[in-house]
Amino acid sequence: MHAPLQIIRSSIVALLAGAALAAATQAATVVEYSNRDDFPHSPAGQFFYSADQAEQATVDLGAAGSFYRTGRTFLSGGPTAACRFYGSVTPGPNSHFFTVDANECAGLKAAQIVPTPTTVQQWNYEGNGFLTTAPTVSADALALKATSCPAGTMPVLRAYNNAFPLSGPKNPWDSNHRFVRAQADIDFVVAKGWRAEGTVFCAPTSPTTRQFAPEAFLAGHCVAPRADPTYGDQQGTHTAEMAWVRSYVDETYLWYADVPDAHPADYSTPQSYFSVLKTPNTSASGRALDRFHFFYTTPEWEALTQGTEFGYGWQLAAQSTTPPRVYYIAYSDADSPAGQANVLRGARILAVDGADLVNGGDLTTLNNGLFPASGGEMHSFSILDQGQSTPRTVTLISGEITTNPVPTVQTIDTASGRVGYILFNDHNLPSEGGLASAVSQLKAAGVTDLVLDMRYNGGGYLRIASELAYMIAGNAATSGKIFERLTFSDKRSADTNDPGNTFAFINTAWGLPGTGTTAGSPLPSLNLSRVFILTTGGTASASESVINSLQGIGVQVIRVGRTTYGKPYGFSPRDNCGITYFSVEFKGTNNVGFGDYDDGFTPTCSVADDYTHQLGDSGEGMLASALNYRATGTCAIPGSSVAEKAFGPEPTLFRSPLRENRILLKR
Repeated sequence: MHAPLQIIRSSIVALLAGAALAAATQAATVVEYSNRDDFPHSPAGQFFYSADQAEQATVDLGAAGSFYRTGRTFLSGGPTAACRFYGSVTPGPNSHFFTVDANECAGLKAAQIVPTPTTVQQWNYEGNGFLTTAPTVSADALALKATSCPAGTMPVLRAYNNAFPLSGPKNPWDSNHRFVRAQADIDFVVAKGWRAEGTVFCAPTSPTTRQFAPEAFLAGHCVAPRADPTYGDQQGTHTAEMAWVRSYVDETYLWYADVPDAHPADYSTPQSYFSVLKTPNTSASGRALDRFHFFYTTPEWEALTQGTEFGYGWQLAAQSTTPPRVYYIAYSDADSPAGQANVLRGARILAVDGADLVNGGDLTTLNNGLFPASGGEMHSFSILDQGQSTPRTVTLISGEITTNPVPTVQTIDTASGRVGYILFNDHNLPSEGGLASAVSQLKAAGVTDLVLDMRYNGGGYLRIASELAYMIAGNAATSGKIFERLTFSDKRSADTNDPGNTFAFINTAWGLPGTGTTAGSPLPSLNLSRVFILTTGGTASASESVINSLQGIGVQVIRVGRTTYGKPYGFSPRDNCGITYFSVEFKGTNNVGFGDYDDGFTPTCSVADDYTHQLGDSGEGMLASALNYRATGTCAIPGSSVAEKAFGPEPTLFRSPLRENRILLKR
């Protein structure tokens, strides 16, 4: 039965019965756990409390069922010990029971039958759960309203789950109490039918920051461990995998304090749980502050780092994703299935496997054909090539596509000198060799200016961005200057202050497998004091780092096109149990401390993307405007409507998150 004055109850499976409770006699942290999966009939589930680190480790790894840390804690400490009892799985109660009343503790111990009876419920003494201090209470003891807590302590509030209501029959669940320091947490369970019971004891004063199990302790405890020993997996539980996700976000996330409470029981997989563990806050313009949370299966991620993914080798750009839909080919790789079928920039897709893409409703057929899940899939497309009036049918077979991140390098001769042009689409590993080769080629050609086309470059490795910025500006402009300084959350001040997280402009090659370079080999440079960069809303993250870092050392960056995406944030990939997660960890600032471009860099010259010309064609709208600005200092091209062309909506680029981020990978 429920004794409202001294009893503290919680429920947990029998595995923890008889656990050693050494922590009760010393200063320790009392951790709150919640379990809704194993107690589906109890409103808000069951709560459990432990101050013993060994027991906490057992619970965290899932050996006691689906108990998860809520992040709430209080300190053990004070003159009064809370006696801890456990019933049994059967006949029950399947619950832990705590009391801070010495007489009640003694009475329950005296009534205990040894060995535990198999048909009669009783409480079995396990030791002292934690230490605490009794508050000064009013004369109305049943109300449990504390008048004060001693100096150096803070009140802990209690709620009861009404297993034994004040009137009427017992409810069909075991008694359970919640002990927390915040009234809002009490209000949460009261709204689910619990009963608030006021302050019951006083815990030593401590911060109220949420606390979770160490991420490193939980890592690699997998439901299905991988056989490859390099991953370090071992047999684990679903509970451990879910708990790891919460701990990982709490330890690494830039906005960890803003993450809303989300119970793992509401999510079937670690990935779905991870997806909601992000800030709800917005930028100055009203956009979601975190638009970047993502994950991959680890094999997918490992393939993408090498520039490999399944598809046809084209970049889709949708000017409208709702009927009437307008899907363009932004570009295609020459050696890809699309390139080999002569499906080039500016072509429109009208139908997929007979399904109307423009106005049709067969979304399954459309999505299956446009975004193949594997190699070897055959799909047909109705294609309207640029400049043509009659569509043609093209059959493509999806493959494992290795993209060329630097597909076009050329020179353009003008009356005032030779201009270099580089089309740069991805900051992936192969791009290191491609960029070094491109810059060497342009340097040998004697270019005096550079147009860097990053309109479709969503980012990738930060190291590549640093190397590219160096290759543009050269040693004299970058020596002793900061390419990017990383700022982490307040709980990671050591990382913020770590000199290793302040990056110089890098003048030697990385040389990782897949880069096509030799580690430590010197990189070429153009030694330019200005650069023209072609941008759209698809220009993001590491690409924006190139812009920001060059502006931070006084290099003039003339931006032609449209406003960039706005992403001064980055990640370090973290694998666990076959999934690689990316949680925003840091913000990047340049040599003068600027990094506030959440809403993007606006263009010097506003120009719409021109699908009527191939990329690198000097008549293409954005490139033509850059060349004109170089010659005249103005955006408008005399006799042309390029710069004044009415903008439609910013096209949606369909690409992997890897190609839209700033990835930090330290060798």
